[in-house]
Amino acid sequence: MRRRSRIKLTIAPPIGIAVLGASLVAAAIAGAPHPALRALVVFVVAFPLLWIALATTLTYTTARALRAVGVEVPSRTRAMGSFRLALTLVHRGRAFPAIGVLTNARFSTAGVVLDSGPWAEIPILEAGRAATSCWDVMAKRRGMLLVGPFRAAVELPGSAIRATAAFDKTYTVTVLPAVYHLQPFVDALLAGRHVAVGRFLKLPAATEEYVGAREYRPGDSPKLIHRILSLRTRDPNQFYVREFQDPSRDDLSLVLDTAPPLDGDAALHRYRLEKAICFVCALCRTFAARRLTVRFVCQRAARDVVTLRLRPLDVDLDRLEMELAQLDLTGDRATLGRVLLGEVRRHGAAVIFVSLRPREQLEQQRLHMVTLTPDHVPVFTREVVWQ
Repeated sequence: MRRRSRIKLTIAPPIGIAVLGASLVAAAIAGAPHPALRALVVFVVAFPLLWIALATTLTYTTARALRAVGVEVPSRTRAMGSFRLALTLVHRGRAFPAIGVLTNARFSTAGVVLDSGPWAEIPILEAGRAATSCWDVMAKRRGMLLVGPFRAAVELPGSAIRATAAFDKTYTVTVLPAVYHLQPFVDALLAGRHVAVGRFLKLPAATEEYVGAREYRPGDSPKLIHRILSLRTRDPNQFYVREFQDPSRDDLSLVLDTAPPLDGDAALHRYRLEKAICFVCALCRTFAARRLTVRFVCQRAARDVVTLRLRPLDVDLDRLEMELAQLDLTGDRATLGRVLLGEVRRHGAAVIFVSLRPREQLEQQRLHMVTLTPDHVPVFTREVVWQ
């Protein structure tokens, strides 16, 4: 059970008008020539003041009696997705219930407040009981989302103040990249991959392991055709081949551009980064589903190049999403050039470079790799999933 961190008191605006109106009525009646109206004057003036004093006292004591007993917030969510946020309050008072309790939460990221959230009302909270306020929150921005502090405001009708109990504990929600569904022809990026790695051998190398069967691709050796699966297909022109893989070698190197622009619109460049991150995440999942081993490389900070070896395992893909959730424009062109040159010189693996620039640079054209510009992302993307 968490006590409130502080109580914030603010003056209720309607109270000044009510007091002024009561004073004018009292002055008008006091100016009457009949002394018998003095008792009425006392009642007209005393009753509103007593009501204001009682409502103000109950407002303050009720706010002090509120406790936060639970907050339901997920540890992670996805961009373009929603989650349920819940705050449970208990009234520790003994006599009077809490009426019209308003609750809300603050949302921020990187020290910048995004939104204070809508107020959710608890109509009545009896003494000794608990009640829960719920919100449906949509996360639109990738990164670390801070939820909190929470606030519970009490203002009884006629109260001169609004008492707001603040609970300063903050909860962190990791917002993962949005889910992209890619077009089926995204496999064209790897056309001829087996040719590139020397799959002209009649038999697999001794270090390779059998990993399954797949559809025949141009460049595959006829000696690797899986006869039983090919005979079972209804299409006589469809063949399946046995696939072997060296567990110590990567099939694909995927490099993400994180270098900020030297000129131009920085906001546009950041928008391209968000799309590229979601696209890279979808690419890795697609290739992992094809039982390929992906080597993901990006620059996280100065002199900090991240390399992840992604196998067809959920734990590797989860690690990739956690890394992508905190990625920003912190790279530089010199380091990026060295990374691309090193990946191209690695033996066997195809290289795909996801760039943030609208055109392929001259030094990139000289390297044996596939460069995807921001204009290619919508071509290979089928839909963006709103969860």
